[in-house]
Amino acid sequence: MNDLRGIYPALPTPMRADGAVNYAGLEQLVDYEIAQGVDGLYVGGSTAESFLLTEEERMKIAETVLRRADGKVKVIVHTGAGGTDAAIRLSRHAGAHGADAISSVPPIYFKYTTEEIIGYYRDLIAASEMPLVVYNIPAFTGINMTQGGARELFKHPQVLALKHTNTNMYELERILAHNPNLVALNGYDEAFLSGLSMGANGMIGSTVNFMARKFIALRDAFNAGRNAEAFRLQREANEIIETLVEVGVFNAVKYAMELRGVDCGQCRGPFKPLTDADKKKVKAILEKNLGEALSPC
Repeated sequence: MNDLRGIYPALPTPMRADGAVNYAGLEQLVDYEIAQGVDGLYVGGSTAESFLLTEEERMKIAETVLRRADGKVKVIVHTGAGGTDAAIRLSRHAGAHGADAISSVPPIYFKYTTEEIIGYYRDLIAASEMPLVVYNIPAFTGINMTQGGARELFKHPQVLALKHTNTNMYELERILAHNPNLVALNGYDEAFLSGLSMGANGMIGSTVNFMARKFIALRDAFNAGRNAEAFRLQREANEIIETLVEVGVFNAVKYAMELRGVDCGQCRGPFKPLTDADKKKVKAILEKNLGEALSPC
């Protein structure tokens, strides 16, 4: 099974003006990210607007990324869905097209029991025969996969990694203490340094798309014991993230990619597009903290 450690951009889904998926733009995005030196790509997650996409679109997006990446980097495909059957179809499809692992948020909306949630993940593993990355994002799902009975899942031999999109680093450290072979991928970009300090082996993040080299430098500085440098890089990243949160993260990430020369369009509704004032703020903070002039493509 593959080593899933590393730094992954959570790819957005490029869209055309009419709202259709821009698959040519997606290929350009894959090329751009690989050129930045990332370790892998995370496909079909929150940043990709996964629950605003049809099942067919999600499959074609996964196929496009896997074909374009062509084994140059690892690819994790998020296959979480509203029901087990759809998630299994997406998981089998990802495996058939060469994904290194699947990932999933816990099933949401209905108040499932812990046993039902664990059963959902076990069904995905059994049906797809794929390594699994548990996607823990309690702020979105209302379910914390590092507490209580949900911890049982990490004993399964095919559960290789945790995407920890949570600022509770105590829980991250405890999960790793009890599961020393588990790979931990930090999910909040603004807390990457905190995650590293508690044992994270990498990250999956939205802003990695346009500042991968900053996060790679941060990781390398931390691993080399250059803590002041690592903190400076995290602080620069956080100044950018603070502005993106203010205007709307997912559309801001797409605009940041446009400024990098990769047109990703806008998010589907009900996300609101950025105003001209929002774009001005984003461009200014990027130029300040990335140290380069940027222009829309």
